[in-house]
Order: sequence, then C-alpha cells, then structure tokens
Amino acid sequence: MNQTTLLEDHLAWDERLRQLPDTLWITVIYFFFLAGAAWNALGVLQGVMAPMTPFVLVGSAILAVWLTYQWSFRMLRIFAVIFVATWAIEALGVATSFPFGEYVYTEALGWKVLGVSIVIPFAWLLVIAVSDSVVGHFFGRVSCVLGALFATFFDFFLEFAADALDLWHWNARFPPVSNYVSWFVISLASLLFLRDHAERRIRLRVPAHLYIAMMLYFAITFFGIKSGLLRIG
Repeated sequence: MNQTTLLEDHLAWDERLRQLPDTLWITVIYFFFLAGAAWNALGVLQGVMAPMTPFVLVGSAILAVWLTYQWSFRMLRIFAVIFVATWAIEALGVATSFPFGEYVYTEALGWKVLGVSIVIPFAWLLVIAVSDSVVGHFFGRVSCVLGALFATFFDFFLEFAADALDLWHWNARFPPVSNYVSWFVISLASLLFLRDHAERRIRLRVPAHLYIAMMLYFAITFFGIKSGLLRIG
C-alpha cells in the first residue's frame, strides 16, 4: 500500500467523522470537560482522574490539530518541528529558568526527558491549535498576534489549574511575567510558521468551543480544589 492509498483511506475515514453534526461534537466536549472539572472540584474519582490526565492532554491535542488544520503529511511534519522545538525550549527552561522562570515538573504527567514530560509539547500543540481556531471562528480572520494573545490567556488559567492538580509548580507563589511573555512569543512564532506551511480549515466551530470548554475546566478545577468548598471526597 503506497502513500497515496494511505492518504485516500484516511480522507474517507476523515470525511465520515466530519459528517457528524457540530452540535454533537460540542455537546460531548462540554460534557466531558465539565464532568471532569466537577469531579476535580468535588474530590471524587481522583484515583481515575489523575492517571488519565496525560492521556486527556495528548488526545485533546490530536483532536484540536485534526479539527483545526487540513490533514496532510506536510502538516504532520510542521507540527513535528513545533513539537521538538517546544520540548527543547521547555528543557532549557527547566535547566536554566530561561525563558519562563523557575519551575519544576512533577511525576504526574509521566515519562520525562531532561526534566520535561513528553506530554508537554502536546499541550503546546493543543493551545496553539485551539487559539488559532478561536480567532478564525469568532473573529473570522487570520491573525497570528491575536492567536498568540488567546494562547497566552489560555496559559493564565492553565498555570493555576496545573498547580492545583500537582502537574508542575513554580518557585514563586505566582508564575512570573516572563512566563507569559515567553508564551506569547513562542505562540506567535509557531502561528507564523503554521500560517506559511499549514492550511487552516474553514469550519472551526468545534475546536473553538474546545478552547472554551478547557478554559472552564481549568477555572472550575482551580476554584474547586483550592477553595475546598465543594469537596465531598
């Protein structure tokens, strides 16, 4: 079976999934993440939730990329470059505190290479893809700067939820400004790279709502765990 046949087979499978109504996709996404946020806030099913976190992040990243960009072998190569680059920057950050600040990853995200969980580059791909989709769906435009701003805003919520979930911790009480500046710069560079080498889809409603659902997940999780007001477990 040659590469062309593999691509044709994928496109046939891809098209069948895309025929599902957007409302069905969106309903499942909100149910999944809001249920997870509720379980975190209530303190129940943590024996299941914690081990599943790396798989949820990887799966969400793959879904976000698939929903936001036209599938091709070229697109996969581009995301492979971003994957390696973001991992390398994170490894530099863990070793030297540059460019993000002083932080350390726990064992919660699984296997690490040079102090960085292999899941972390998937988290970068996830944030970049859904941020790009938000700009496309809600603003109807292509803007790398606006996409980078949404990615940085996403990270603001992610940082506090990650601390509450014991995924990684900062040396200071709050993430430093350098973290958010770095997120903006790296996201902007990635989106500029994607703009020249990957084709964004026209229908972006589903990944745009994935952005919102995950933001709600982080916000509810942080409030629920840190306040302890909702815990029953």
